[in-house]
Amino acid sequence: MILNIFGPSGSGKTTLIKDLLKSNNIKYFFEKITKKDFNGQFNENISISLMPLPLFRGDVKEFFYIFNIKVDILLNLNYELRNLSDSIFEKIDTQKKLEIVSSRNIETFSAGEMRRLFLLKSLLVKSDLVIIDEPFSNSDKKIWNKIYSAIKTKSNAIVLSHQSLEKFSDENEKNFYVNVSQISDEIFIK
Repeated sequence: MILNIFGPSGSGKTTLIKDLLKSNNIKYFFEKITKKDFNGQFNENISISLMPLPLFRGDVKEFFYIFNIKVDILLNLNYELRNLSDSIFEKIDTQKKLEIVSSRNIETFSAGEMRRLFLLKSLLVKSDLVIIDEPFSNSDKKIWNKIYSAIKTKSNAIVLSHQSLEKFSDENEKNFYVNVSQISDEIFIK
């Protein structure tokens, strides 16, 4: 289930999420908007992709290690995550290619590749909820469907974006699309 909060730059999307995280009300907010009751199954393990790590100086293996992800996982991704991975790296289908990719320095990635790498990391971290800020920024429109498909692999996601993501979903998806201007953050504080 994706909760898409959209609005123009400076409209308060990220600030709202940061305030909800600080006040420990993100679960309450998600349940209230989506009307989904977690019945205690939500452990509040949250993976956040609010911005790339532009100051990180190291390679892919070190980057994944920070988040307790073994880089070998890149050899065994499901279809949607493999498509996202392939949009960042050259196709990884052998141990030799994995070694080449894992030793690549983060600062050699383009802004779009870095954002997708951060998104991939967020989707690989074991969590009940992933929060993603502007996943399509710095990426060509031709790979937006791959990004959206990868996000859908998580059962619960909050996606902040400039425009509604409704055009990406099909009629079988039970997603929620909310303009940030329609949200009063005071009602989501318990």
